[in-house]
Amino acid sequence: MTFKTIFRSRTALRVVTAIFGIALFAMTACSDDDGLNGPLVEWDWSKPIHPDQEGNAVLLLSGAVGTSWTAEIISGGDWVSFDRSAPADGSGRLETSGTVGRGLADTRLLVYYWPNSTPDERSAIIRFAYHGAEPVALELVQNSAAGNRDIYQTGKNEVWPEIPAKLTANTPYIKTDNLIYVTHTAPLTDPATDRTFNARNYTLCFDKSKFGAWWVAYPLHEVYTGSGRNESWTFDPKIETEYQADLTHSYAGSFDRGHQIPNADRSGNLTMQAQTFYFSNMTPQASQLNQQPWGRLEAKARGWMCSDTLYVVTGACWRSNTTNVTTDAAGKECPIPSHYFKVFMRTVKGNVREPGDELWRHECQSIGFWVANASGQGEAKDWVKSVAEIEALTGFTFFPSVSAAVKEQKNPTAWGL
Repeated sequence: MTFKTIFRSRTALRVVTAIFGIALFAMTACSDDDGLNGPLVEWDWSKPIHPDQEGNAVLLLSGAVGTSWTAEIISGGDWVSFDRSAPADGSGRLETSGTVGRGLADTRLLVYYWPNSTPDERSAIIRFAYHGAEPVALELVQNSAAGNRDIYQTGKNEVWPEIPAKLTANTPYIKTDNLIYVTHTAPLTDPATDRTFNARNYTLCFDKSKFGAWWVAYPLHEVYTGSGRNESWTFDPKIETEYQADLTHSYAGSFDRGHQIPNADRSGNLTMQAQTFYFSNMTPQASQLNQQPWGRLEAKARGWMCSDTLYVVTGACWRSNTTNVTTDAAGKECPIPSHYFKVFMRTVKGNVREPGDELWRHECQSIGFWVANASGQGEAKDWVKSVAEIEALTGFTFFPSVSAAVKEQKNPTAWGL
């Protein structure tokens, strides 16, 4: 079986379906141009990929004969190369170029990769450009030899303060068998050292029966933010398509594709921003809520960033027993959340903690927001609740590494409200 995706330089982002532990997507500037101008680039998978074996990704070059191109591995050079004989130690061939020809060797580019023996997934970015065209960035993601284990199996919930405690028993609204825990990571460059490393983007608790996530948890710091918006709506490659809403266009009625982690919270990194457009990050949110007061709360939260880290959990809550639904692009009925919430936590001083300096050693502050999924809900200052109150409303335990006293705070003035 072959899975393919085709994208054209200067067109909107296109994404290939994940298969056998590998996910690929290509990034370009966003555009509404669906014409047939310019050369084609196509990823082609034609055989199973296993993390404990070496292999290659095939980039098919469908441009006009004589079109020159360049390619560069800008991250992940310790496990991918343009040279099959290169050692998997970062000394491989990281740049290549050529001209589109008529023969097989002149119409494809091979990106070789080596087995992943680490406990974590890893990703590489390949920048490709035809002469005279805007470059595109291609992401190759390889699962770990241990498979796609969630954060509770890897123990990362113990060191990532924003991760809620795992729900171990059913609640009146949630069946634990329906839950899938997924973490997305991507290359991130530390501006202080110019070092690129694989960083967490966000973790979500996805409900197969709701076609959406109960919560999305993530760190927020200025290193993640910048400017611009690159829309790239597509299925989450780590969750079976059948459990996701098809949101190639928005929900029916007056409901938006509401981001749980806003794309603007990841606007400084093209790869991370593209991951915020996964359908798993969307739920049917009332348009007037999403586009007005909810959006203003998201913008205000970016003003709460500090030198340390602002820890955020955003959630949709199907708390009522209502049968209200909307439909996705394929006509599938999607349950409409009754409420939305956000909870925030940071150190009071906001100064940078040293590695190994546990969060509980510092004075922390928290705040929560709870709002009905409807228009006419006022502003964020009207939605304030303590984190402990939202725990009672949702059944989840947030920020488990801090004391109960921190989560009982309810002081909007401390947050400029």
